[in-house]
Amino acid sequence: MKLIFIILYLAFLSNSGFSQDIFKTNDHILKFESNNITLDREKNINEIKIKSFKNIFSNILSSADFKKINTDNIVFINNFILNLKINNEKIIKNNYYSKISINYNKKLIINYLIENQIGFVDYLPSNFLIIIFEQDNIKNNLLSKDNIFYKYLMGENKKLIDNFFLIPDLDHNDRYLYDKNHFLNDAFIQNNKLNNKYGTDYQILVHSIKQDGFYSINVFLFYDNIKYLVLDIKTHKLNFENFFNQIKLSTLDKWKELNKIDTKVINFLNCKININNISELRYVRSKFDQNIMVKKFNLKTIKLYENTYQISFFGNINIFINSLQRDRLELSINQNYCSINLI
Repeated sequence: MKLIFIILYLAFLSNSGFSQDIFKTNDHILKFESNNITLDREKNINEIKIKSFKNIFSNILSSADFKKINTDNIVFINNFILNLKINNEKIIKNNYYSKISINYNKKLIINYLIENQIGFVDYLPSNFLIIIFEQDNIKNNLLSKDNIFYKYLMGENKKLIDNFFLIPDLDHNDRYLYDKNHFLNDAFIQNNKLNNKYGTDYQILVHSIKQDGFYSINVFLFYDNIKYLVLDIKTHKLNFENFFNQIKLSTLDKWKELNKIDTKVINFLNCKININNISELRYVRSKFDQNIMVKKFNLKTIKLYENTYQISFFGNINIFINSLQRDRLELSINQNYCSINLI
């Protein structure tokens, strides 16, 4: 009998991945028909392992660093599997069905990346505010509902909006706050006003010029008051689905390059941690123990409401500060004086 197999991915976790632990994988339904159930069961489970493993590393690595990992080697992949569960398994004649759940050992993955000096991110951002300036021989549409790019996003592909893109209101207030002169002359103060209005740190700028049926499009990531070119597209025919997926992948890739934990660099700080009680101390210590960037965290001196720790951490100080802020810890450095407070 001819082999027929189907692997279905169940979105038990968020499809976007942005609000979830990006080291976790989705559950799977494995369903196939075969004359050799045992052989094909193993083959299909290995395919699930490879796909889920690739998904983790594509989330945490830039495209350049992803190429450094052998994500097709099942023996290599098995080293990182914490457990594999096969639930609701049913075999009826030549038909097989089960639910497959794979959990990977996050600590082993991180240790591997550190040992091999491969930079990575431990979270993915959401809500990239997308500002699109559409120009052709007749019209100029910036922050307008007449813009063909916004029409596509709002009309046909709302999943991209939910998972990644943040669409402005596209009203008079937006256009008053940010006009084409601001766009063309890099008036970053106005870009930041838009970000403040919509509660995001990330902005994508798209400039599309169409002349004689030919599109020339530049896409930028605006982040931390710098504009980075991520795509330069020239085409006669525009496929909107491919176009926005390209923007998503290229923007995330650039963000990963800017925010990855540089495992080649180790920095040291002596910081005073201001605490009011033992509960706060336990909270702070637990967050430092869990922080991927922290290599060592050693107590140096004890004082009432204030302990001093020597902290060694991987990578850039600003990325380290941001990682602490996500855990409600504020690290401040003023004239070589370092302090950490709960916020």
